[in-house]
Amino acid sequence: MNYPANRSPSTISIDAERLWSRHMEMARIGAIDGTGSCRLAMTAEDAEARELLASWCRQAGLDVHVDGAGNMFAVRPGSDPQRLPVASGSHLDTQPHGGRFDGISGVLAALEVIETLNDEGIETAAPLAVVNWTNEEGVRYAPGLLGSAWYAGLLDDEALARVKTADGTPFLQEARERGWLGDSADKFPLGAFVELHIEQGPTLEREGLQVGIVTSVQGLRWLDVEVRGTDAHAGTTPLDQRQDALFASARMLVALNEIGRRYGSAARVSVGQLRTATDGPSTIVGHASFVVDIRHPDADTLEQLTQECVAVCGTTGKASGCEVAVSERITIPPTAFHDTCITALERSAEEQGYSCRRMASGALHDAANVAKVAPTAMIFVPCRDGVSHNVKEYASPEDLAAGTNVLLHAVLKLAR
Repeated sequence: MNYPANRSPSTISIDAERLWSRHMEMARIGAIDGTGSCRLAMTAEDAEARELLASWCRQAGLDVHVDGAGNMFAVRPGSDPQRLPVASGSHLDTQPHGGRFDGISGVLAALEVIETLNDEGIETAAPLAVVNWTNEEGVRYAPGLLGSAWYAGLLDDEALARVKTADGTPFLQEARERGWLGDSADKFPLGAFVELHIEQGPTLEREGLQVGIVTSVQGLRWLDVEVRGTDAHAGTTPLDQRQDALFASARMLVALNEIGRRYGSAARVSVGQLRTATDGPSTIVGHASFVVDIRHPDADTLEQLTQECVAVCGTTGKASGCEVAVSERITIPPTAFHDTCITALERSAEEQGYSCRRMASGALHDAANVAKVAPTAMIFVPCRDGVSHNVKEYASPEDLAAGTNVLLHAVLKLAR
């Protein structure tokens, strides 16, 4: 690691104004509702955002590469050709009514780290890379975390070729037409990966902390629940003779919430989607379906929680005179991050004087996929009121700067 004469590495700091201005310039692409963003994967807006990022990377002297899933890698050479790159980044795509920071901050922080090293004339032994993962949000294409899943080998080439939008447009066709699909089947090698992200929750702000050191991503289970009763007339069918699938589902939702609360503050049990076969105001619903989202950072607890949720759906449905079928759609085990990367982040925060704590991530991130093939960790910065996936999403310039300074010094530790 080469430092300029009379320059201590501990005094090096990122350019907070440049980082913030980049956020605001990126936010103009797909701007909605004043402070919101809509840049769905592989739309014209996403392509424009990618081109803007690529232009900034090239101005910083980086070589831009695109792989077979549209993931972008902008590379700064290192002094040791035997070392694998140390990378950082996140995603530029957003929710339909998203904000200016979710994912974007991680990509721009990674670029700011490299620009700061350029400004200071610092050379690292390992190469460095800025990464923009494709389709993290999973709005137009399923699954979410598409690019990182393909990169980590969780989604093979055949499965990727089957990915389409709701109207039938193949992902690979659209990515190629937008100019953001690489031809090489080779995957960009990584020696380590660190992702900065807004917390998307209230913990850091509530505790008055500047930085979260993310040690793991909690596990996830999705259960598809089908409830079958009997369609009937609301005016003529006595209450004690109904097989009301909607009423049974409502009872299940209450019971599921109570189970989640019994498992303590780390547990998450949610139902965000409830569908009925009929929607007439005077018809008793004969068929309903919903998806249960279950999360916990401990694998054994996640399994116990899932089994209780399955059981309560069955018993509640039977008590309501309905048949219930429960199937598992998605299983993602908890992901523990790498001790070396966690330590580099934690020590960097302490050395820079930032208040911090270790924490698990409640949301899924690309880092959880990358962790399967390279040493990985994450850093969280506070977001106002814990709001995310919302046009009101906000992270302050000061908190973004603090998180990016921690990222800078962690990257230096990992790349030396």
